[in-house]
Amino acid sequence: MEPGASPPPPPPPPAAMTSPEEARTIIGAAPQIFRRPLLFVGPKDPMLQVATFLAIGPQIYADGLVVLEGDRLAGRIGGYALARHILDAREGWLDARAEDIMDPLERPVQSGDPVKAALDIFRETKFAFVPVAHGGKVVASLSVRDLLGTVTSGEKAALLGSQVVTGNDDTSVLDSLRLMVERGVRNLVFMERDGPYVLNDRKVLEYLLSHDASERSTRHGFEGFETVRAKALEPVRGVQAAAGATAAEAARLLADISTPCIFIDDNRTVVVVTPWDVVMKTAAAAAAAATTSGSQAR
Repeated sequence: MEPGASPPPPPPPPAAMTSPEEARTIIGAAPQIFRRPLLFVGPKDPMLQVATFLAIGPQIYADGLVVLEGDRLAGRIGGYALARHILDAREGWLDARAEDIMDPLERPVQSGDPVKAALDIFRETKFAFVPVAHGGKVVASLSVRDLLGTVTSGEKAALLGSQVVTGNDDTSVLDSLRLMVERGVRNLVFMERDGPYVLNDRKVLEYLLSHDASERSTRHGFEGFETVRAKALEPVRGVQAAAGATAAEAARLLADISTPCIFIDDNRTVVVVTPWDVVMKTAAAAAAAATTSGSQAR
């Protein structure tokens, strides 16, 4: 199987749901993941290929790369691992291979597993995606974003958000990457008079793969990126939700593929809300409520 090619035909979308149990399975809750290409590389594939695939991943809702050795699952690669590698390896970051930064992983979730199995893996590993197998082969990748459609909570979205990590006019491309790795975020925010603007980690990666970045690195070394202002990468205007927006309303806004996060001005404090916030925090609240209800019933 060539790296990046689609695997054997995926399972068909499920028929109309006939029970709540079916709706709670991965194939029932996120059938769309079986209709898109699976982005994958082999362990020995060059970092250029890894970085290129990660940069284009969000365009098809893919949040990371699956690593396959033949048909066998070998691991997965997320954006955080690549960003950390870039900062550590500096000018030589493209000299490595997929296996140098992958998170080893041998067991995928199954298409018929309950969604909770994937949520547990997200929570335990802090990875926002997991490979999915059907018929003994990995055929898809499930991300937190893929589960936005399952969010029905009426909880205030602002309560799920977190403080924004901001940059300024002097923030460089390298500063941006460092802040993202140190603070564990994917979005750097620039507060302007007309609202927040967002620089996503994949936008930084796209720049580092550009001809301009290659020329700058050749002439000035890795330090050359200290003189490139992050704002030159054209952060996009952030999507703002009403102060009283619910988690379900936030999920609908975040379902837009071009919206990595949303902003809510809550009591004059702007918070950022991501797909992870909406999916994982409402799932945790629902699980806690179910546990409490069960204990009272006993």
